Order: sequence, then C-alpha cells, then structure tokens
Amino acid sequence: MTSSERPTSPAEAYQAYYGPAIFEPLSEQVLALAAPSPGDRVLEIASGTGILARKLAAATGPAGRVVGIDLNPKMVEVAQRLGGDEAVEYHQGDGTALDLPDGGFDAVYCQQGLQFFPDRAAGAREMRRVLEPRGRAVVITWHGLDAHPLFAALADAEEPHLAASGVEIDRAELVAPFSLGNADDLVTLLRDAGFTEVEIHQVSIDARFADADRFVERMEFAYAAVIPQFAEDPAAFAAYLRAINEETRDIVASYRAGDEILVPMHAHVAIAAAE
Repeated sequence: MTSSERPTSPAEAYQAYYGPAIFEPLSEQVLALAAPSPGDRVLEIASGTGILARKLAAATGPAGRVVGIDLNPKMVEVAQRLGGDEAVEYHQGDGTALDLPDGGFDAVYCQQGLQFFPDRAAGAREMRRVLEPRGRAVVITWHGLDAHPLFAALADAEEPHLAASGVEIDRAELVAPFSLGNADDLVTLLRDAGFTEVEIHQVSIDARFADADRFVERMEFAYAAVIPQFAEDPAAFAAYLRAINEETRDIVASYRAGDEILVPMHAHVAIAAAE
C-alpha cells in the first residue's frame, strides 16, 4: 500500500480500519447491555475518533448531552471532522485529571481506554467524581493476551524489530490493550474508586479486517495513532513491516476468511453504580 492509497494520518487509519472491524461491532454490544436513556448527560473518556460517542448521542437524543474527551489531539480532530447528525462536544483532555465539575453526568463510558492510563486508579476516581449520585460508569477492557493469540504473536514479532531500529517501546506498551484483562482487577479498581456495585458482563465480537493481504501493514499504521513512533521514519517503517509480515505470515493466514482476516475478540464490560 502506498501513502496515496491509505489514510494520510494514523488517526484517520485508526478510524478507517479499526472502526468497522473492531469498534463499531463492539460499541453495538456495549449499548445492547448498557445504553444511556434519552436526555442523559453522558461523558466518554478516551473517546478516540468518536465511534461510540456518536452512538451515545443518537441514544440520548436532542435533549441529552454527550461529551468526548481524548488525550490525543489528532484523534479529537478526526472525531470533530466526522461530526454526524447528533452533536457531540469533543475536547482534548487527560482522563486522570478532567477539567469538568463534580457530578455533572448521568453516565460515563470508557471503551478500551483505562488500560492505557499511566494512573488507572486516578482515572477510575475521576469517573466517579464527575458522576451524579445515582450515575453509572461503563468500562470496557479486552481479555488478556491468552485469549488473543494473534495479537500476542504480533507483539512477539514487533518487540525485537522495534528495538533494533532504535524505537524505544517496551513490551508493556505493545500489549497495553490487553493489560487489564483480569476481571477481578477491574472490579477492585472500580470499587476502590468509590463505586458501590460492579457487575461484569462478557461480550465477544468477530473482528473482520478487510484486505487480508495488507492486514499487518494496516494494523501497524493504524496503531501508530496510539504509539506514533511506529511510523515516524517511512523507510524504517517499510523495513519493519517486511520483517513483521514475514514472521507472522503463518499465524495471520490461519485467521484468513476469503479477503478478510477474521479474529474473535473478547471483552469485559463492567457496569459500576456510583451509589
């Protein structure tokens, strides 16, 4: 894939590739379990390119309010540009130190974001702080790497090649999406933040990644929205992609379904009551 054939930024690639494959179907599963009510005031922390936030706005309707916060300004730019029929207020901000008043929301959502926070406890406390007394938080995290062997294989291949190319990323960053995969840890985190009741539900999706021949390239470029060092040097990135493609060829092929890569993915959905 040449630069002219793919989105021009990792944030756009994240929306174009991860969106339909992962976050659209996952968001539908989440809303089936825990949709907001019409008129609710809703905050999404780590809102990314707005995939879930736009669905939340459709559910709350014109009488509701939806605010999306993300640390990455490029993700916020893409979310704002996409807009949609339903209004969402997007802001760049830190989920561990929200510039928002106490008790201003009926519901807080955080889909696949809390595991990236450098201080997860602070993030959970902020969710509790901005909720009104009878509000709830909905937190979604992937199961661990043992439930996602394809992504474990990608990390195994990535780590030495990134180090060899001088990119300083340790394994913990590479596997961060799957680093809060223990449901008991998630429950403890939310209870320690002041939530009185926490229910854990399990959801699964079949992530369908289009253009199977370019799976690795698209995955890596889109993930640069989270870890920008992946794609800063085009020549080094091309060499890196060749190596990762070669080393993961067999396991990627085992997930091939026609012109798609079909990957089962599994998540915890924690629904936590503020009082």
